[in-house]
Amino acid sequence: MGASDIFPLDPDYSLPEQVIGGALRSVAQSGRVFQRLLKAPQRLFELELRRRPTADAEQVRDWYARFQHDYFVFRHLVYVSPADGPGSYLARDFPVTFAAEPEYELVAHEGWDITVRLMEAVGAALSSYPDPVAGHASHFQEETAGFIVAGTWAQESHAGAHGGAETTNVNTNTTDRFRFVYAGYGFRLWARKAADLGIVEVLLDGASLGTVDLYNAAPQASGPRLTKLDVPLGLHVVELKATNTKNASSTANTIVADAVEVIP
Repeated sequence: MGASDIFPLDPDYSLPEQVIGGALRSVAQSGRVFQRLLKAPQRLFELELRRRPTADAEQVRDWYARFQHDYFVFRHLVYVSPADGPGSYLARDFPVTFAAEPEYELVAHEGWDITVRLMEAVGAALSSYPDPVAGHASHFQEETAGFIVAGTWAQESHAGAHGGAETTNVNTNTTDRFRFVYAGYGFRLWARKAADLGIVEVLLDGASLGTVDLYNAAPQASGPRLTKLDVPLGLHVVELKATNTKNASSTANTIVADAVEVIP
């Protein structure tokens, strides 16, 4: 797929997004309902092209012949509604594959009704990625949805944390880890800063993204401390790893696991 491999025709109207879930829901022997993520949820787009000329029908046939076993880009207008003003449409490029062979119906002389079904592709790289700062939708996954991989982590209430709570680690043992698992594209790691916090390493899918220094002389409420947008759609693992290091001015090593902001 290249940046220019954009589906060449626009549908007749703005279409809603259907989402095909990727969670397995079951009931344990105890009767408790649980779910497990198997894959990232995928959007399904159904494009209706009404009374289009034969040239459009041929273009869709050629596109299907070219991409029936590969993915390409569908540029979709996504409605963004901010809390403090009127909404607007943003163009968002989705990597997609054909979910089915296009359907054609001749309804008039040189007039075709065409139905095209596209499914969001998992693992496909994009030329540009959605960004919550630009207004693309995102959602938060709190530390209560994460889990401890190693070491001792304590959940605590804190007014400066996102959602009013966080999970802390004394950051003296470099094998200590905390993990978030999310389904989507990129993410932003949220945490507060303070004069008694240390340095944490962040890994995405096992690869280090570097460290984040949580020290600040004056307390700062939870905010985005690390942003990684260029991530293909999929199931991803964000790990916070103790480093046993701190800023020279910090009074303690403590690190926190607070929240990840996920771009679906």
